[in-house]
Amino acid sequence: MIRAAIAADHPALLNLARATGLFDADELEFFSAMMIDCFNGDMPGHAWLVLDGGPSTENPSLVGAAYFAPEVMADGVWNLWFIGVHPEHQGAGHGSKLLNAVEDAVRQNDARLLLVETSGTDEMELTRQFYVKANYDQEARIRDFYKAGDDKVVFRKAF
Repeated sequence: MIRAAIAADHPALLNLARATGLFDADELEFFSAMMIDCFNGDMPGHAWLVLDGGPSTENPSLVGAAYFAPEVMADGVWNLWFIGVHPEHQGAGHGSKLLNAVEDAVRQNDARLLLVETSGTDEMELTRQFYVKANYDQEARIRDFYKAGDDKVVFRKAF
């Protein structure tokens, strides 16, 4: 079941982010602070969706989650800042379900575009293929953005 996240999901969201292996300790701390600000209502328009495992899941934590927000200086443009599925649950279509739910949510808010940023490293190739398969266009590549040898790749979907 996909639902809006609530403040009580904070620990499970942190566990999910940690399980993905994409964040170091400082990034997890920032991730946590961002969630708290969002749940406190300090970030209007920002939203989290979570995918619960349901009763058949042995692991009671969240299967996946997505975080998205409107672009402040653009009309009808949204950013997908995080989407992740717990490694134990990857490959079963959960990421696509979450992405579709995000797209539905932003469409309801008159979105024209949804942007996604990801890394250009070899380790993120499957992630980039995920967006291409979901009909996103690679819009930009900024070489050496995150660090030397780690490009920022921006995907775009128009509605």
